[in-house]
Amino acid sequence: MATAPQTLVGLDPASSLCTTGHPANVMTGILLRLLQEHFASPLALEYNGVNEPGIRSLEGYIWTDQVETTRIQILPVWNYNPQDLQRRPALYVKRNGLKPERLGIDEGFTTSPVRAPDFTVQRVPGEYKAKLIFGSHTVFCVGGSGAEAELLGMEVFNHLDQFGPVIRQNMNMHRFGVTEVGEVSLLDEFDQHFVVPVVCGHTVASAWRIDTVAPWLKTLAIDLRTFP
Repeated sequence: MATAPQTLVGLDPASSLCTTGHPANVMTGILLRLLQEHFASPLALEYNGVNEPGIRSLEGYIWTDQVETTRIQILPVWNYNPQDLQRRPALYVKRNGLKPERLGIDEGFTTSPVRAPDFTVQRVPGEYKAKLIFGSHTVFCVGGSGAEAELLGMEVFNHLDQFGPVIRQNMNMHRFGVTEVGEVSLLDEFDQHFVVPVVCGHTVASAWRIDTVAPWLKTLAIDLRTFP
């Protein structure tokens, strides 16, 4: 069994999110992997006939990374293929809009104190900024019947809602949770398929430092002779 590498000071490896942050594609990938891993294990499903005796509707809905053998499609919405719905149910993840919010005047901080080795407080050049980014994703649970779409929607809701605190902590978010489970409705493209949307809201922090190298207008040359 492979073991996780350790740093020289014995700390756990830093998350890649410390480098990448939370751009839209990363947030979509996080949700995809959470759902794929959940549906990859029969015992993880709540409605598998064991965890909820008598409800076996999702017993065989096992996800694999092989298109030919998977029993459920879990893909980003832009990878939607109408032909796949004829053979199996699906979960499609779609990113919604993002909304930034200021944390204070002029996006927060203007200077940042740093404690030197001699315990004196020093100032780091540049302006430090920070804000919160509010966003959401929608998981479209598509089934061949209304009941199938409802069960898929509740399975996704229960998993993301119950594990929301763990997801928030491990993914370095300020907030994460299910904000809405929409009503079941007919899929526009197929009158024999139904969809239940599950909306997940999330809030992440964004921080950066502006280090001015030279005044903005210093390198801008204006020659009045060029004007008529």
